[in-house]
Amino acid sequence: IRDVVLLHIWAIMASELGLNEHHTASVINYLRFARFERDQRLKVVDGAYEELKDSRLSTDETFTADEVATMLDGLCAVVKGDMESELINTAHTNVLLLKQMFQQAEEWHLKLNADVSQLENKELIDEIALMEERHFSSSAPVSKTSLPEKKRLQPLNEAGGAALLHMEIEKMKEENDQLRMRIRTLETKVKTGGTCNACCTVRTTDRLT
Repeated sequence: IRDVVLLHIWAIMASELGLNEHHTASVINYLRFARFERDQRLKVVDGAYEELKDSRLSTDETFTADEVATMLDGLCAVVKGDMESELINTAHTNVLLLKQMFQQAEEWHLKLNADVSQLENKELIDEIALMEERHFSSSAPVSKTSLPEKKRLQPLNEAGGAALLHMEIEKMKEENDQLRMRIRTLETKVKTGGTCNACCTVRTTDRLT
């Protein structure tokens, strides 16, 4: 039953995204990866607070306002450093993902465009959030073992890529046929011109004799 429910959710997600099942699965895998990384970062934040409580607040010691401010400043620095590191890592991860997509497209001489302005579209972002909640609320808890194994992207093998390749082949065949026709026409002209010149030479010689 769980598998049937997941398949139904996948179908809904594919319809919402406007993607085929293969690409929808890739989106789900990325969301799963992002959720795992997010959980890891939240654990780091929780750890920073727990460390502060264990190291400074485990006794009934009374603190002055300056001491409390110092502890909060230290905690803020730790959390800020972790968040900055995570945001940088997220940006680099997204660039790596884009690089893989573009490299795959370039193998088929395609040029992809990314509309960066859509990344701030609140309505679309809310749709993705709802889609993520709908899928993972029926899925198993996120774990590192559930992440897809790393593998190199293969060239496109969908109908669109095959159709593009077929069009290029047909275009080259057509150009080759046109070149053959031109060569045959030129050969015919050369042969015809050579015969005429020979005939004119013979007639001129007969007249002189």
